[in-house]
Formats: sequence, structure tokens, C-alpha cells
Amino acid sequence: MARTNGGWNRRDAIKLTLATTVVLAGCGKAARESGGTNRALANLGTVLEASDPGTNALRLSSLRNKASGFEWLATEQAFSPLAATASAEPRTWAPLASTAREGVLSIRAGSSDGLQAELEVAAYGDTGAFRWRQSFVNGGGSPIRALLGVSGLDLVLNGAAGQLVVHCVRRDSDYYREALPVRGHLEVKGGGWNAPSHTGLLIIEAIGRSECLVVGVQQERGWTLTLDESPTGTRLRVAFSDMEAALGPGERFEAPPLYVGAIGGGLDQAVDLSLTHLRRRVLPKSLDRAPWVAYDIWSTDRTDVEKNILDEIPFAKELGIELFYLDASWYRNSSLKGEGDWGKGIGSYVEDRVKFPRGLRHLSDQVHAAGMKFGLWVGPNIVDAALVPAEIPENWLAHVDGKQSVLTIPTWEHQVLHVCLGCPQYAEHLKTQLTRLVREYNLDWLKWDNSGIPALPARCNRPDHGHAPGDGSAAALANEYAIFRHLHETFPDLALEQCGYGSRLDLGRAAYVRANWCSDTSFPSWRVRANAMACATVFPSGYNASWIVREDKEFFGYEHPHEIDGGIRSRMLGLFGVGTLNGQMSQRASLYPPKVVERLKVNIQAYKSYRHLLMQQLSFPFQPYGKSPQGWEAVQFTDDAGEEAVLICFRSASSQAVSQLPLSRLLPDATYSVSFTDGGTEESATGKQLMTNGLLVTLAQKDSSEIVRLKRTG
Repeated sequence: MARTNGGWNRRDAIKLTLATTVVLAGCGKAARESGGTNRALANLGTVLEASDPGTNALRLSSLRNKASGFEWLATEQAFSPLAATASAEPRTWAPLASTAREGVLSIRAGSSDGLQAELEVAAYGDTGAFRWRQSFVNGGGSPIRALLGVSGLDLVLNGAAGQLVVHCVRRDSDYYREALPVRGHLEVKGGGWNAPSHTGLLIIEAIGRSECLVVGVQQERGWTLTLDESPTGTRLRVAFSDMEAALGPGERFEAPPLYVGAIGGGLDQAVDLSLTHLRRRVLPKSLDRAPWVAYDIWSTDRTDVEKNILDEIPFAKELGIELFYLDASWYRNSSLKGEGDWGKGIGSYVEDRVKFPRGLRHLSDQVHAAGMKFGLWVGPNIVDAALVPAEIPENWLAHVDGKQSVLTIPTWEHQVLHVCLGCPQYAEHLKTQLTRLVREYNLDWLKWDNSGIPALPARCNRPDHGHAPGDGSAAALANEYAIFRHLHETFPDLALEQCGYGSRLDLGRAAYVRANWCSDTSFPSWRVRANAMACATVFPSGYNASWIVREDKEFFGYEHPHEIDGGIRSRMLGLFGVGTLNGQMSQRASLYPPKVVERLKVNIQAYKSYRHLLMQQLSFPFQPYGKSPQGWEAVQFTDDAGEEAVLICFRSASSQAVSQLPLSRLLPDATYSVSFTDGGTEESATGKQLMTNGLLVTLAQKDSSEIVRLKRTG
């Protein structure tokens, strides 16, 4: 709900995007060549230049692809960000003294009310993207009571680039790669909690020029990318709303960071720029043998829960599982009805000794003794109403306009309430409890689930939480990030998984997480594959999880090995495993049909032979999104050196039994062995031959698949 202030609301902050005064000097190439000294930053593939007319007031003058020289900026332009308050007057910026030092460029500006802004751009020698961050300081003597919207990126793009299209990934219950043409005005929004929105990867393509500008927004929600065409160029802005920050004199507010880079060659190259930057500069170090083959198990059954789960441990080890973790309903007084009600007892961080008489540490010790990792699930957004106020104080709960924020699930035994993650006391409680869980139960993995959030979550506007009425969402997100950072820094080898509809593929958590549960759409297989291919463009594919689950009637109805293999391999494009999705012991993997268990064992061994490549370069033999006109699907993963690759392809329902798949990312002069998992004849070819002529793959039956391994031999 928008909070009004004198007839003006927070949504109007974004409307000021076009009203903010832009100071431009000159135009085109002539302007970039005129005046004082140029300061330049360069990374692996992008050059950023700022001109200094002699007053130390730097102006951006060039942002270009180093290899091709393609220029993205329309003109030399002064730094003119968005900083919206309740005033309807657009803010005019004047340049302030700026600095340029090794690898970092800082441009500053000030406004008449004392607000100062700074753009800091950092270059790295091992990626093609700059770290890009804008910040704001109250340099005046009076407080700024409500900063309602700020920008993180402000550029005027070169009109000579021609037609622009924004490539992005829509994040709903499923994932879709979109190509949105710019026709005068375009908006792409991110960050709706439990509402359709886009992930933070945004690729602006100059159609017909094979040039792309990559923008990564490192913030979960509340951002808007806008492109507005005009005779002088196209205004690009990424702005942040859903906030109401107060700035006292001297106080600082930092917009969420972004990364920005330019590259030629097409979409695969642009995606690789983003993924390479994440791997080398943002993501935590990869853990040994990751991604691990996982087994997610949980139960709301009344009897034999501990016995059944302990009995599953030797089966899981024999199957090839490496991570065995307990999902919901491990906490005290959790449901025993066997209907998957994970809300009963939630909010208690005390183990359920009815289900687990010997306790979770005993379970953890048994898992570790079997040579597997152990993990646990938590759902911090909601609490069982029965825990209030004995375990959860009432003043931690979220209120919207004076009313408790309630989640009602008709099949659940108890009502559950939303907790305000923007409440500092609750955030500190979570930090303490989660730290204790990791230590007490010797956890290798912790799954944070943001499920259980309605369409307008985290909109708490009660006055006693320390956040402004319009800042509940931003405060909640900031505290989530702080808790993730604390856990990662305290336990650097702990694998944190982000899960739930409020945090899927969030680049803001990228520095702390090692796994993403992307969707509860765990079937049918074709949908799982499509989701995996879209998600792989945002995070390295080895981070993105999908399971075999007993509810998949299509998969468990397959009669032939090639059909079963195709279903299993549809989950082997990322972090792979099996799971009990609805919390019933009847779903456990040891009860799968023997023919499924047999094929799982075989395919898990194949997976372990190539899984390391899932963390490296991604490309699609079929352009643009991995699916051919005939219905085949394929994806290629290649190591950074180009010496090893895996091609995973699916015939699906196509009538075509043979397909020619062009490969990429190989070394032209190297020789590769080409081996087929399902028994095709091993071949040998040069990288040039494989990239020019492609690889001939035969899949004789519909719904069949193949895993092709390529290794350099000379």
C-alpha cells in the first residue's frame, strides 16, 4: 500500500526518473574528443572514460566494448542521479570535486538542499564487468526525513545503437527468458514478493550489431529498469523504491550495487560475462566436489519418523547421495497428521523429541558417519500463532495498518502469523538461533525458505520496529542480507541455500549462498528442463536445484529405461537430487520402483563425472534459448580453459531422430575425444570442426536423451 504524504506517494518517486535534471555537454564523438584530460578504467572487455575539463568535475564520456570499439554512451554527460523525496520538485545537480585512482573512478555531485551523491566504479582485471555503486550523503545541516527513491545507474545511451531489446528472465512459479523491444518507453521490474517479477540479470542488445550491455542488479526487490527514447539518446536508469530512509546530517545511504559490462558476439557471450563476474568476484568459493547429489527428506507422519529416516541413510549412501538434509517439521510440536502441514510449530528452534527421540545431533552424527553432509531447513518469515507470546513476543509480529499480518492455510492445524524481519530484535533472535543450530547439529547445509508469504509481505508499518512506515520491506531485506552475511562469515564452509518465492535467484545474496531452490514446479520433466536452462543464465547452473519427487506421475509411469533416463537427466542440468516434497514417508526414495533406483544409480555416477563443469561456461547449441525448431533441447557446459565440455541433449517429442549440434567455447586447434554415455561410437575431432560443422547426435526414440563428454587429447 502506498503511503501518502501531502498528496504524493512513493510510486511518484519513480515518476521523477524523467524529471530529474540531466546536464549534457556536446554530443557524439566530438564531445568525447574535446576538453581537458580523460581518465580511463578498463577490465577484460570494457572501457569506461571520464573527461576532466580542468575543474576536477569528471563527466562520463565513453563506455565501450574494448574489442570492437562499439560506443554505448550518447554523449559526454554529467553525473545526474535520482534522489526522490516528498517534494515534487526535480533535483538539480552541480558537479563536485571527483577522484580517479588505480582501478577506481569516483564522480560526485551536490544539490541545493545539501544532499551529495557519489558514483564509484571499480574495475577488475579478471572479469569484463565493473562494480557500479551510487551513494548519497546528507551534507546539509538539516535532516532529510524521507528519501523515497534513489537510482543506482544513470546513463544516456547512444541513439546510433539502433533498435534495442532487453533480454531478461521472468520469475514466476516458472522461469521464462524474455526479449522485450524498446519502443519509446520500457520498464522491467524486479522484486515482487510472491508476485511475478524479473531476476536482476538484464542484457540490453543493440539488434543488428551483435553488441550487448550487461547490467546485474544486486538487490532482491523494489527495483525498476527504465529505458526512454528521445532525439538525444535513450535514457537508461535503474531505480530503487519500496523505501523510506531518513538521513540526518552527515549520514550516508548506499544504493544497492550493480555490475555493468559491454561485450560483442551475442547472448551467450553476454550471459557468460555475467556468470564469469559472479564466479570470480561475487560468489563464495566452490566447496569440494560441489554440486553435491542431495536428498531432501521430511515428515509430518505420526509414527516411526526417526526410524524411517535413519533407515534411509544406508540406502542414500548406496545410491550415491552426498548431502542428506532434513526439511521442515523437525521443530517441537510439529504436525503428526501426515498431510504436509509444515506450519504447526514453526518459529520454534527446539527439536521435536516426539519425532526424534534421540535428537537431531544423533541424526547428524549418523549421516556424517556414512560419509555424507547433513543439513537443516528453516522458515523464518512465519510463526505458529500458538508460540505467541511464550516464545515469540507479540511486538516482533508484522502489522499492516494496525492489523496482524496473517497467513491462513485451510488444511493447516494452526493459524500462522508473519514476523517482521525488519524488527531488529527479531533479526538478532534469528541470528542467534541459526548460529546455534549450525554449531549444535554440526550442519554443513542450511536452507532458508521464504515460503509462506502472501502477495504483500514485509509491508509492516507498525511504529515500534525502528523502521519508517514505508520502509518495512527494505528493512526486512537488509536484515535478511545481514543474517546471511553473518552466517557466511562465521561458517565460511557452510552451504547456504536460498529458497522460497521471496528470494529466488536473488543476486543480492550471491556473495553468501551456494544453492538456489528455484521452483516447486518439480514436474513434468520438460518444464524442469526449461526452468533449469533459464535459471542457468542468472546463476551458475550447479547452484540451481531440482529433484525427482514421487508426485511426478508421468516420470513414475515410464516403462522404458530411455524414458526414465530422460526424466532423471532433466534434473541433472544443475544441483541434482531426490526429495520428499510433501512431507510424507511414503515418498522416500527407497520405496521407488527398482527400475528407477537402478537408473538413478547409473545416472548419478555419470553426473559426478561432469558436475564440475556446471559451475563454468554455459552455451546453447540451439539459439537463442536452447530449443530447436524441431523440438530438441540442448545445453553445453565448458571449463574456462576450453579443454573439457559436456553436451546434454533431449529429443523430447520431436519426430526428428538425428540432429546436428554446433558446439562452442572449444580451442580451434585442439583435438578432442567425443564419448557418448549411452554407447555411441567414440569419435575424435578438432575444436574447429566441432564448432564449424557441429556434432551429429542420434536419438532413436522419443523422450530419449544423451550426455556427450568432450576432452582434449592433443
